[in-house]
Amino acid sequence: MEIKKPTIFIFFLIMCINMMSQNNIFDVLSTKDSVTGNVIIHQDKRIEELLVQKVVTTNKENSTSVPGYRVQVFSGSDLKTSKTEAYNVENQIKEIFPNQPIYVNYTSPSWKVRIGDFATKSEAQSFQAEFIKAFPSMRSEVYIVKEQILIQAKQ
Repeated sequence: MEIKKPTIFIFFLIMCINMMSQNNIFDVLSTKDSVTGNVIIHQDKRIEELLVQKVVTTNKENSTSVPGYRVQVFSGSDLKTSKTEAYNVENQIKEIFPNQPIYVNYTSPSWKVRIGDFATKSEAQSFQAEFIKAFPSMRSEVYIVKEQILIQAKQ
């Protein structure tokens, strides 16, 4: 028995429309219908709140991604400790520089902590000097990297 291409297309179209009407992945997985199975998620409600909050903060409607610079202040590849160290570094930085965006990323095999959305290299260099004054023990790990940054759209 051969399934025709229009039938498959219609099925995927219906699934896509159904997924887009949901708020987040937890709503999609919890939806009951006759086509898919039922998934029950047992977890702390705070996990869902954190995930939804993270999606909202990373999908800023009034931001644009452009080439720019960030200051990298940590990189670790120890599987057992680097993740914890990266988040500890993030928390220390938030205390001193609460208005700077901090990005903790994992790109196999390293955890990295980068700060800022600087349009020019000179802005990044100014912040780098300020950061080294605040955290002199981290001087050897601090350097500027080229990266896509987020800038606020003018209104």
